[in-house]
Amino acid sequence: MNRGLNRRLIFSDKTDYPLFLDTLAEACSLFNVGAGAFCLMPNHYHLLVHTPEGNLSRFMRHLNGVYTQRFNRKYRRDGPLFRGRFKGILVEDDAYLLQVTKYIHRNPVKDGLCETLSGYAWSSHKHFVSSRHKTIPEWMETDYILGHFSENRDNAVAGYKRFMRQELDKEVVKFYSKKNQPPVLGDKSFVERIRAKYILGGRELNLEIKGERAIRGLAIVRKINKAVCGQFNVTEKNLYKTQRGEENIPRQIALCLARELSGLGHIELAKEYKSKSYKTVASSVYRFKVSLIKNKTLADKYSLLKDRCSQAET
Repeated sequence: MNRGLNRRLIFSDKTDYPLFLDTLAEACSLFNVGAGAFCLMPNHYHLLVHTPEGNLSRFMRHLNGVYTQRFNRKYRRDGPLFRGRFKGILVEDDAYLLQVTKYIHRNPVKDGLCETLSGYAWSSHKHFVSSRHKTIPEWMETDYILGHFSENRDNAVAGYKRFMRQELDKEVVKFYSKKNQPPVLGDKSFVERIRAKYILGGRELNLEIKGERAIRGLAIVRKINKAVCGQFNVTEKNLYKTQRGEENIPRQIALCLARELSGLGHIELAKEYKSKSYKTVASSVYRFKVSLIKNKTLADKYSLLKDRCSQAET
């Protein structure tokens, strides 16, 4: 997120919004970044982005810098447009990702710019409720978010609409109401893992160094696979099998543990567990976590394996 210097307008008229979106599209293409959600407000913007190549700073430098140049040229002005460097928050996937999407899309309603979400032209909400893929920009990753509701787009859109009608999570509201938000948003265990690895460890919170992260993450995945295979008396090949209509509990547990403990993203896990799409991994992990709430026996088994595998982080 970023806002105008001294809270001044960064969009002076309606033609500035598409100018920013064109710049965003260029930046996404140049740096292989996917936009999960966006909302452009008169004096600030919110973006939810996915950076598989770990190049967030370069992407944002291009976006803010090029838009400022184009804005200044258009209005024959010079000097900075934004108040400074962007504010970046690392968001844990699954439930928090959905809540942040809701927060972003509800901004115009909250600030009184419109009465309904569909009444605001400059957010990505319209792309989430569209039944036609051809109307959605290539740089938007709506399927990534919608996949948490269903693999069928029509069902996913219906689930998204129901979700958006629900109240915002109180924890997320409290988080964004703080004057200075922390750099990480997620559940306690996620925040503590990031805190232990980077803040208490004296290391800079810079997840753009992906080589070291990937090596460490893959080692944890190997430990998880070994533990799950031992628990269920299956071979590692079983963790890579998927068949429509049949549950593969060992695979689901391994995927969920890997997502929670390894620090690897959905794209990396899709490759490791031989899934056709990272979107399938995202929706599978989310649905399995929901099932844990309803199945105490499975939840206990998951908890036991999680405790056993967590030591891989030390």
